[in-house]
Amino acid sequence: MTRRRLTAADMGHLCTGAMFVACTIDHESALQYRDMTLGLIELNGEGPLLVSADDLDPAAMTTSTGFVNRGLMFSEMIPIGDEFETALNLLQGRLGVPLQGIFPLAAASVNAMVPVSVALQTGLPLVDADPMGRVFPLVSQTTLALAGMSAGPIALTGPTGETAVVDVVAPARAERIVRALASELGGWAATASYPVTAAVLQEHGVIGSISRLIEIGQILDSAQHTQAKYAQLTTLLGMRKVIRARVTDVEGLSRPSVPGLPDRPSSATLVDEAQGRIVRLEIQNEILMMLVDGAIQAVVPDVITMVRPEDASVASLDDLWVGNKLDLISFPAAPQWYSPEGRALVEPMAMHVVGHVRGGRAR
Repeated sequence: MTRRRLTAADMGHLCTGAMFVACTIDHESALQYRDMTLGLIELNGEGPLLVSADDLDPAAMTTSTGFVNRGLMFSEMIPIGDEFETALNLLQGRLGVPLQGIFPLAAASVNAMVPVSVALQTGLPLVDADPMGRVFPLVSQTTLALAGMSAGPIALTGPTGETAVVDVVAPARAERIVRALASELGGWAATASYPVTAAVLQEHGVIGSISRLIEIGQILDSAQHTQAKYAQLTTLLGMRKVIRARVTDVEGLSRPSVPGLPDRPSSATLVDEAQGRIVRLEIQNEILMMLVDGAIQAVVPDVITMVRPEDASVASLDDLWVGNKLDLISFPAAPQWYSPEGRALVEPMAMHVVGHVRGGRAR
């Protein structure tokens, strides 16, 4: 069971862990939300209350909060700060019952930081769980969807203050509608979705995901040598450093395109100069697949990320510039994603990026 007040130090570690788990282009948004949250903690005199789902009444209604974007990164049009409160109020009105806890739509990147500041603004407890355990590009790719839970009703607030409430059940349909609305609302939307009881979240969510990000950040933010950090991450995550390689080619970074999908695929090629191995990364919002000499080393749902070898600081997709040397790392996602149903929902074929992966990952 978890019940404690998060501190300013926790915020820094949470942000580091959130960026490590999601190797994306836009780390700036997570940093902005970290700073916003630190300001709120200073103003309030205390941090948000972190609780386990089983700390709440089993019938207590909870909901996820998170950004959904379509063509605009949040750092390009910074939120005013009340967008999620508005979405939560709209959702409560539609449900007809009060919300008693919030959790991240994805425990990674900026969406891991959002509910922390929202918890401070609203006084709601932050539940130590999420429905992804990492980040996936589609709203429909959640463990709650795997369990047959409805994604809606979903409340949205755009950067101009316009709002909408969508009464949608099927998560796949919710993905298309919410993504289209995000575009119409101004490029992104603050959303409250997947309203479920604490009992359902405890049974079908990824439990302890916020605490895990803080632990990751504590390791990476420490003054230890890079190899010592890797050893601790291996114990915590089952992590393995796949290869240290230098970038030799980048075929464009992901930007929005086809409706219903967040962006089109792109690729990067790196070379392990010590052994001459060729590494290829397939990217759509984040790294979906890593191949070494043509053999698959890691593929979604595995988490694939990058750090800078000199100090194990978190790298982003912006670090994929020709000549740069990076450590490429992978580790397993939540167990739910390795079921046949989980793989069918999140494997690259489901995201229209690369063909079906046959025979699993190479070892």
